[in-house]
Amino acid sequence: MELEFFGAAGEVTGSCHIVRCNGHTLLLDCGMIQGGRGSEARNRKPFPFDPAAIDAVVLSHAHIDHSGRLPLLVKRGFRGPIHAHNATCDLAEILLEDAARLAASQARRDNERRARRGQPEVEPLYVVEDAMAALKQLRGHRYHERIELLPGISLRFFDAGHIMGSCLVELTLEEGGQRRTLVFSGDLGQWDTPIINDPELLSAADLIIMESTYGDRNHRDRAATIVEFGEIMAHVNQEGGVVLVPAFAVGRSQEILYQLGKHHEDWSLSGWRVFLDSPLAIKTSRIYWDYPHLYDDEATRLRR
Repeated sequence: MELEFFGAAGEVTGSCHIVRCNGHTLLLDCGMIQGGRGSEARNRKPFPFDPAAIDAVVLSHAHIDHSGRLPLLVKRGFRGPIHAHNATCDLAEILLEDAARLAASQARRDNERRARRGQPEVEPLYVVEDAMAALKQLRGHRYHERIELLPGISLRFFDAGHIMGSCLVELTLEEGGQRRTLVFSGDLGQWDTPIINDPELLSAADLIIMESTYGDRNHRDRAATIVEFGEIMAHVNQEGGVVLVPAFAVGRSQEILYQLGKHHEDWSLSGWRVFLDSPLAIKTSRIYWDYPHLYDDEATRLRR
């Protein structure tokens, strides 16, 4: 059994880890490297492994820093299945298509600048057709379902409480008469995140791979954030004006809409109009609506 790290180790994006067991090679996530001046060039580099030699991919959740190089992996030779939660498959469809369109837009801007300098054009990292090819290799699963991935390698997904469909990945590995349990955290959500359930607690593992983007700090108390949100609404109700909330399209936008609905009366929002100014966030919200069986108790009551 072997484990190698090719991203999100010593940094916080580009999640990509290899597990080798019983003669087979499994990839955990294949995320985009984001942030920093050299990220675009690093994403374009050849993978430090042969994509065609990967037997299967396990995707923890749909965020681009975990899924964003899957189209590139397929473009460069990977032909196996990509295993993910059903909701992750739905979110990946809109996120990877959006990433491909952003890559094309970025390439156009770069080429305009390069043309002025007399430099040759660059190709997008990948195009929509590449994203569509990767999506065809997705295989959706439910939480707690045991999946036999490869001889000697089985998988179960547990709810990571991060975004809809996010997973703690539990791998059972058998080789040479040894049996080991490996847990990969993906991104863990906060307790009491609106709509979705809290992260599940696993009882045992021989080895845990845990990402630690916020491992050196405490999040602000959620109740204090809601109080501040309400105070802003009260101020604008009294003084007039507009509240503009910049928010991630996946997860955060849905949380904000949820709070506006939950506190509609006590924040005196009956005279307000709410605009969700993001096609990607609108598509994501529809997917969130389609998975009520994954809601926590409060969201289940409010949905009714």
